[in-house]
Amino acid sequence: SPPLPPPPLYVFCFLHSVQIYLSESVAFLGIYLLYIGVVVLLAYLQKRAEEWSKTQRLLHGDDHLSEQSPLVQSKVVASARDEPDKPHSTEDDEDEEDPDEIPGLTWPSAGHIGVKIQFVIEYPFSILRWISIPPCEARWNKWRRFFLVVFPFPAAMMLLIASESWDGFSIPVGAVPMYGLWLILAPFLSGLLFFWSRNVTQLGGGLQAFSAFFAFIMSIAWLNVEANEVVALLESLGLVMGIDTAILGLTVLAIGNSVGDLVADTTVAKKTPAMGVSSCFGSPLLNDVLGLGISLTAYTVANYPSPFSFNIESSAFSNVKLSWIFLGFSLVLSAVVFPAFRFSPPRSYAFVLWFVYLLFMVISVLNEVKVIRVHFQ
Repeated sequence: SPPLPPPPLYVFCFLHSVQIYLSESVAFLGIYLLYIGVVVLLAYLQKRAEEWSKTQRLLHGDDHLSEQSPLVQSKVVASARDEPDKPHSTEDDEDEEDPDEIPGLTWPSAGHIGVKIQFVIEYPFSILRWISIPPCEARWNKWRRFFLVVFPFPAAMMLLIASESWDGFSIPVGAVPMYGLWLILAPFLSGLLFFWSRNVTQLGGGLQAFSAFFAFIMSIAWLNVEANEVVALLESLGLVMGIDTAILGLTVLAIGNSVGDLVADTTVAKKTPAMGVSSCFGSPLLNDVLGLGISLTAYTVANYPSPFSFNIESSAFSNVKLSWIFLGFSLVLSAVVFPAFRFSPPRSYAFVLWFVYLLFMVISVLNEVKVIRVHFQ
C-alpha cells in the first residue's frame, strides 16, 4: 500500500481519494485513539491546574498559614487536595425523591393530565425497559432487586432484536433455536444474581459495576432498536405516499436516524451542560471515525491487497460533498463560539445552527430533485 500522508493532511487526502488501502483504514482507528488520548491528557492537566490553583489560594490567602513551617503547609495542602469539591446545589437536589419510586412505573399522582396520559401510553414500554435494563443506581429496594434478577432473558431477547431483528429468534444453536438456549441459561444467571444480591441494602461495589456495564450495553441496544423502528416507519410512510427515497434519506430519515443521539445528548445536557456539549461532538466522531475505520478495515483485510474503491466524482456524491461543507462550517463555527462564551453560548446560537441545517436541507433537496445543480470540481 502507498505511504501515508502527513497526519494533518490525512483526512483531507482520504476524502478525495478513490481507493482506500488497509494502512489508511487502520490509520482512521489511530485517529480515534489519538482523540481519546488527547481528551484524557487534557482532563488530567485541567485537574492538576485546579489543584495548583487551590493550593495557591490556601498558601497566599491565609496569612497565618504562610507563616507556618513547610511541613505544616504541605499537610494542609494535601488535606485540601484530597477534600472533594462540594457539588453545586440544584433544584433536583432540593426535591428529595421517594426511594421506593420507580420512574415510569410509579403513578404520577402529582402530575397534570398530560403527564398522566403520557404515563399510560409509555407504561408497557417502561415495563420492557425495566425488565431488560438492570438498575445501577445506588438506591435499592425490593423492586430494583427484582428487575436485576429477571433481566438476563429479556436482555438477551432485546440484543437478538437489536443485532438480527426478528430473524434472530430463529438462529439455530445446534438443534435448539437461540431463544430456547437462553430459556435454559437465563434461570441459572438469574439464580446467581439472586444470591449475589440477597444481602444488599445499597447497590455498590462489584454488583453495581456489573449492573452499570450491562445497563450501558442494553441502553445502546434500546436506542438502536428505537432508531431503526423510526427509520423503518418513516420509510414505509414515504413509500406509501410516493416520496422519493433520496429525499427521505436527506430529511426525515436522517432525523430519525439521529433520534438515539438526540435523546442521549439531551438527557446528558440536562444534568451536565459541558458533558452534553462533549457528547454532541463525541458521538458523531465515534460513528464517523471509529465506525468507518472498523468497516473499512474489515473490508480491506478480507480483500487484501485490493483496496476499497469508489468514485467520488459521481453525481451521487454531490450531496455528500455538500454535507462535508456544511458540517465543516458548523464545526469550525462551534469551535469558535463555545470557547468564546465559556461553553455557555446564548440561545440565539441555537437558531443559527438551526438555520445552517435548514439551509443545507433545502439546498440538498433542491439539488436532488434537479431544481438546482450543485457542481464540485
